[in-house]
Parts: sequence; structure tokens; C-alpha cells
Amino acid sequence: MKSKKLKNRIRKTIRRGLDILRHGRDQMGIDPFLDMQRFLQGQSNPVIFDVGANIGQSVDRFKGLFPTCRMHSFEPSPSTFQKLQTFCAPVQDVQTWNLGIGAVNSTLTFSENDHSHMSSFLQPSEMAWGRIVKSTEIPVVTLDKFAADQNIDFIHLLKSDTQGYDFEVFKGAKQLMTENRIGLVYFEFIFSDMYKNLPAFDDVYRFLIDNNFSLVSFYTPSFQRELVSWTDVLFINREFYQQRQSRLESKSKAA
Repeated sequence: MKSKKLKNRIRKTIRRGLDILRHGRDQMGIDPFLDMQRFLQGQSNPVIFDVGANIGQSVDRFKGLFPTCRMHSFEPSPSTFQKLQTFCAPVQDVQTWNLGIGAVNSTLTFSENDHSHMSSFLQPSEMAWGRIVKSTEIPVVTLDKFAADQNIDFIHLLKSDTQGYDFEVFKGAKQLMTENRIGLVYFEFIFSDMYKNLPAFDDVYRFLIDNNFSLVSFYTPSFQRELVSWTDVLFINREFYQQRQSRLESKSKAA
């Protein structure tokens, strides 16, 4: 009898454990890509801007999640851009641009690191790694201008990974944000002294909040010297969120 009760108790415990694993995919704040997928559910051809595309890692991930998405991928480094072009050539609906994205339309000096993912318009500081192998003058455009030139009405997802330059990217999208024409903003924020003249998080947070965005979540942080160094962050436009909630409520009533 005791053995049977024990077996039943073990079965219940295992079942609860399986339920936790089964529902883990539905838990917010664990996987940013699953959260983005949740918010973009029902969007047949989402437009994704991949700012700081490097050699195509994000293209691969986003196309896996959103096969019918239309992507614009920006990479300022000419040598890294060639690798991005090669990677994206067979991928449908991905346009690549050898441009920097920033707060003003100009030409800026881009510091190219021997670790290409560390290259930036900002100069490296104490917590950076790699070495600068060359400096290249790069044309920089604002997202406001680019969207107007390309007749892009709405950006469902703006991903920015520009090694500390993301705030400048957002400043150059001020009109798009003011007009509620960006749904999600996903970016890497650096807390440590990795680059010179990095913005404070409260400045970036306030800018996005003031432009009608709400914080969704922070994601797995990375550490240097036992202190948080960088982490990914996801924000959602409030109007875009309310529209999604209204659609869900309408579906629920119709069911």
C-alpha cells in the first residue's frame, strides 16, 4: 500500500514537472524571440529592421521565426557587409544596406575591430576587447529618412545591436516613434565601461517611454568582473499593444 501511494506521489510530481516545462514557452521574459513572436502573431508579412546586422546572425534567427517577414539589414563595415551580402543572397525578402544608422544624416568614422561584433561608432574603453584595425568613413542615415525614401509605412520590429550607439539610432527614428509607426524595439544595452560616451540607461528608458513605449522585459544579463555588463531589452509601442489586445479580445468573444 505504501509503495502504491509513493508511486502515485512520484507520478504527480513528474506530471507537475512536465507541466512546468510544457508551459515554459508561454512564460514572458525568458526568451526575447518567443516574446517577439507572441506580439507579432497574426502579422502575415512583418517588416523587420536589423540595425547592426554583422554577418547575418539575426537574419537567420528572424527568418526562422518569421519566414514571410521582409527585412532590411544594415551593416556599416564594408568588409563585414560583404559577408552579410553573401549570407543573405539566397534568403528571400532580405535587403542589405552598407550604411550606418544614427541621429543625423552625415558621414561618421567607424572603428573596425578585429572582433567584428565589437566594431562601433564609439571608441572602445576599459572593458572592451579586441583591437581597432582601421577607421572607415561611413555614410549614416536616420531611420526617419530611410523609411521615407523607401516608402515604408510601418516597422513591426526594430532590432538594434550597434555596440553602444543604439540611443543615436532611436533619436533618428523620433518621427516614426511619435507617429506610432514602430511596434517593437529590441536592443542590447551596455552598462559597463565598454565604450566611451555611453548613454545612461535612464536617458534611453525615458526617451522610449516619452515616445509611447512600454518596457516588456530585460533578458539574460552578461557579466564582467562580477558586475552586469550588458543585457537585451524589449519595448513595445503602447498603441500597437492596445491594438493587439483588442484583436485578442475580439477573438475570445467570437470563440
